[in-house]
Amino acid sequence: MSIIATANTAPTDALANLKDIHLPSAVSWWPLAPGWWILFGLFVLMIALVVYLYIRSQRKTSQEIIIDQALQLFNKLEQQSPTPKALIVALSELLRRTAISLYGRSAIANLAGDDWLLFLNKQGKTKAFTDGVGCALAEQPYRPDVDYNREALLGLTDAWLKQQLVSASEKV
Repeated sequence: MSIIATANTAPTDALANLKDIHLPSAVSWWPLAPGWWILFGLFVLMIALVVYLYIRSQRKTSQEIIIDQALQLFNKLEQQSPTPKALIVALSELLRRTAISLYGRSAIANLAGDDWLLFLNKQGKTKAFTDGVGCALAEQPYRPDVDYNREALLGLTDAWLKQQLVSASEKV
């Protein structure tokens, strides 16, 4: 009987000696896996690109600033309504200064007469400087008596400046 008694107690003691199931430690978040680092880097690059594009879209180019200033001067000139002689001289000067600022002194300073009007036609995408009221810019500023269509010349100058603004924004 003692053999049976020891046999019965042996399995109970063996179960008592068993330890509980050992679970592995929890997976930590740190250090991150390489995939997470790549994802984080792409996210930062994407945010930087969005910020760069936004800033670039809000920034005006130097050409746009020049043209904006020329348009402001044009509007002041238009509102002042100077004498016909003073107006045509001022418009001629405004167009020449704007062209020099946009296209460089070496390309513009030597242009006079028909060459100047052809340049204005080409850059303004019009023929009104050589075939229309724009002809007055080549001759009238140097004459003692001037005769030209004031409204048409103001409209032509305004259209030329605005065309330069369109051309400047297309280059960007």
